[in-house]
Amino acid sequence: MIENEFLYKRYDFDNQDLFSGLPDAICEKITTYRITKQYQAGQSIFIEGEVPMGVYRVKKGKVKKFTETNFGTEHIFYICKEGEYLGYHALLGEEVYADAASALTDCEIEFIPKKDFCEALETSHILSKRLLKSLGHEFSVFINATKLLAKYTVRERAALNLLILESKFRENTHRETEIIINRDDFASMVGTAKESLVRMLKDFKEENLIVTRGRVIIIKDLKGLVKVSNFR
Repeated sequence: MIENEFLYKRYDFDNQDLFSGLPDAICEKITTYRITKQYQAGQSIFIEGEVPMGVYRVKKGKVKKFTETNFGTEHIFYICKEGEYLGYHALLGEEVYADAASALTDCEIEFIPKKDFCEALETSHILSKRLLKSLGHEFSVFINATKLLAKYTVRERAALNLLILESKFRENTHRETEIIINRDDFASMVGTAKESLVRMLKDFKEENLIVTRGRVIIIKDLKGLVKVSNFR
């Protein structure tokens, strides 16, 4: 556990409790026609420019949110973990998706149809307030993610993104956190070429900050990575 949990508040959504504790009638609206679907790693959940049909919740696995660059590559700007909701920004704004989402790992995803979500929103003042607060917080998260590219070096970004991923993959056990991500996706998060990312990971291994097992990364020195990240 990193001593400075402020890191996670700056780079992590906080919408897991969006629908918790709502009146029974509202919960019934949300859950009656909710469906659960399995996604394999790499499978698309929704695509940029698509009309939103509902809201998604990650029950199991990790989801990457990204946009496509002019060069046909991906820019991953956020990883959703278990319990997080996605896809409601475009729905609330009555717009097409400005980004895309696909399974980073094998996933189990809940889908709440647009009609049920909107009816619940119209009849619940509590849900409206939570969504407004969530949107404000997530805007700050997006701004902080954008600042990474402008304020930090590649080495610092690699370290900081490892810390962010550690929070995403951490389980409530005493086992070491296994970060499961391929090097292309990790390079996309950091905003650098895959070759540069691989060299950076090699440096971190030589500095005894991490160990790797195939595409799995395990952090051995959290405090050391915090220092390398130059987080402030």
